[in-house]
Amino acid sequence: MADKTAELQNLTRTVQNPALQKTVLQQICQVNGLAKTGNKVDLQRRITQQLSNVSEKQDWQQFEELRKNILARATPPASRPIATPTASPAIVVPQAALPAVLYNSQSQYQPPRPATPPQYATMASSYGSSGYRAAYGGYNSHSAGMPIQKPPPARLIEHFAFKSSPFYELRHQLGKPRELEVMTSHRNTEKIELRGSEMSVCDENPSMRVLVFCANGTTPIQDIAFPYQCELRVNGEEVKANLRGLKNKPGSTKPVDVTHLLRFRPPSYTNRIEVTYALTQKKFYLSVVLCKTTTVEALVPQIRQKIRKEHVIDEITKAASDPDVVATSQNLSLKCPITYMRLTNPCRGVKCNHIQCFDASSYLQMQEQSPLWVCPICNKATPFEQLAIDEYARDILARTSESTEQVTIEPNGEWALPGAKKDTGVSKSQEASYIDDDDLVVYENPSKPSYSSAQHPSSAAYLGTPQSGASRDTSAAPRSSSKRSAPEVIDLISSDDEDDTQPAKRPRYY
Repeated sequence: MADKTAELQNLTRTVQNPALQKTVLQQICQVNGLAKTGNKVDLQRRITQQLSNVSEKQDWQQFEELRKNILARATPPASRPIATPTASPAIVVPQAALPAVLYNSQSQYQPPRPATPPQYATMASSYGSSGYRAAYGGYNSHSAGMPIQKPPPARLIEHFAFKSSPFYELRHQLGKPRELEVMTSHRNTEKIELRGSEMSVCDENPSMRVLVFCANGTTPIQDIAFPYQCELRVNGEEVKANLRGLKNKPGSTKPVDVTHLLRFRPPSYTNRIEVTYALTQKKFYLSVVLCKTTTVEALVPQIRQKIRKEHVIDEITKAASDPDVVATSQNLSLKCPITYMRLTNPCRGVKCNHIQCFDASSYLQMQEQSPLWVCPICNKATPFEQLAIDEYARDILARTSESTEQVTIEPNGEWALPGAKKDTGVSKSQEASYIDDDDLVVYENPSKPSYSSAQHPSSAAYLGTPQSGASRDTSAAPRSSSKRSAPEVIDLISSDDEDDTQPAKRPRYY
């Protein structure tokens, strides 16, 4: 057979084309019995090595099969020859072996049309002409007579929407979503390239941010979830972000903001977002979206619902009227259970049964970091739409000082400061008549002669110490002393019956 050197060089250039995606190279390796693990360079090296080995052995039949397999997968659909009925029989390619990425007439990615478009895909915005719809070919961009070209379902990046959040609004899909294949024992790297001109609005409007989303399911509404062992880099610099969320708390991961690492000038600059992952048991789907963000300070005034003061009092009195419960007063803390600071915007969920409130700003700041959306007091689901300002607690805050930490709530709904004395209706003059005679202490006039304390040690008429002669003449009031009297010693060995006289000593004879 004729020399295949020129054809071998053409196939080698086709395989080493940088625009060829990794999934296509994996398909070529799988069909030809090669390992499909590793990065793009490893896959390209295996394919070119097999081409060289077959050419050296001059096994032209296997070489022809390799050529057909490579051209059937590495050539875009627009440039492939279309087989006619009169032509020679074409090679039948299994549907599962078709390329993972197909192109329409505008060379744009075409996922399957979902039954219900995502929330951010149908949102009216100024980015509609070049936004999410344009990147995905649009839901109404095809004419009635033109069929929609769909890739095989097995190789398709599933179409789903992420859970909505009050902190960001998805506006514009950047680049093409990436499917992160299962890597049980190796590591893999996927890359998304973005031009600076695609994100120039971020340089003009600080509220527009570039966020990286990732999910691992196939349901229509997805939580954000990155691979457990994952590393994210932007233009070669590692992104310092929490990609795991809280332990055993699905849905606590937030999208990664990479705006500060991107370059918008010059507009032709190519930004590279790379994700490296390993040891995964299921597929993940990576997406970069231009979003409009909202700060916590701007969200607090958007809490429109309010719990009226009269409604809270009715709840308290209703709970106290239960015949099976003994109603007593309760303490209401004026501190936020999240930050332990005094409440500013007392807030709670409309489905919460407690009257204790948390601060709206503190709660939103906590959800911005870990979006669990549960009440910190009763752990009930409390999304942003169910937050309400408690006017009963706000009235108490307005009528108390900054140093007040809690108040006492009575069963009838009235409140009072802790330790405040109740009005008994007794005047001070009436209160003085209640003094008992036992509370009076009578002092004798020290000018009169009195017995000495030695003769009457147990006298209780005079409670002070005897005065000296000098002070007895100059002062008529008794003066107490801080000295304590000598303690009385009780002999437990001796008895009252014994004679107090000591026996006479025996004379000593020398």
